[in-house]
Amino acid sequence: MIFITFASDMNRTLNKNRRKQIGFLLQHERQYQYLEQGFFAQKMNVRQESISRIEAGKRRIDILELIEYAEALGLSITEIAWKIETYLSALRLLPLPKMNVLNKKIRVEVSWCENGFSASVTDFMPGTFVFTSDTFAELQIEVEEGIDSHIKGMAANGDKVPWWLAKKKYEFEYKFHDGKSLLNAYSSYVTFAAISRVSGINQNLLSQYAKGQKNASSTQLKRIAEAIQIIGKELTAVVP
Repeated sequence: MIFITFASDMNRTLNKNRRKQIGFLLQHERQYQYLEQGFFAQKMNVRQESISRIEAGKRRIDILELIEYAEALGLSITEIAWKIETYLSALRLLPLPKMNVLNKKIRVEVSWCENGFSASVTDFMPGTFVFTSDTFAELQIEVEEGIDSHIKGMAANGDKVPWWLAKKKYEFEYKFHDGKSLLNAYSSYVTFAAISRVSGINQNLLSQYAKGQKNASSTQLKRIAEAIQIIGKELTAVVP
């Protein structure tokens, strides 16, 4: 009886930790798409309190709710399940994923720090990796070399390395937390006039965001990012 009670306590603790981390991941995915919690609750046709409790890890989410959550995020159930499995395995709350999923994207979160760029990576491992650089181009190199060095270190220490990491079957995906970092990252390639034309945001306001004189809202950041993507697609469509 003592053993059964102990095992039961262990399972409860494990499930509590899993629930907490799944909630954190779902919250992160929602925020990544600049979706406010209230708006997201309306999108799912549930009370905001329900979303808040799930993301805080205070209640379980069943498979049907998870499907609805994924659909509201524009993800398939396979994608959201794989994200959860990868994240929990990095925290040693699940075994390593057995599926070899190609084109995994490592999310890099970028912000402006004093007079340069700062980036953090928490996507596939416990803890946080932080990188800083004067330019966005240099920051990208710092991130790529830093992650590659960490993966080699994992292997050298005898740690289990997921297949997609060992074989470098991944890409980097950059998310900007403020207008200053986003606009300064691409100012060498895209003019404020072009961004203003596509996004519909006043050029003077874009300049204020870039200088840090005003803070761009999550909605504005999304519009700016989408405008830069559209301009990038237009440029890559040019045939020499």
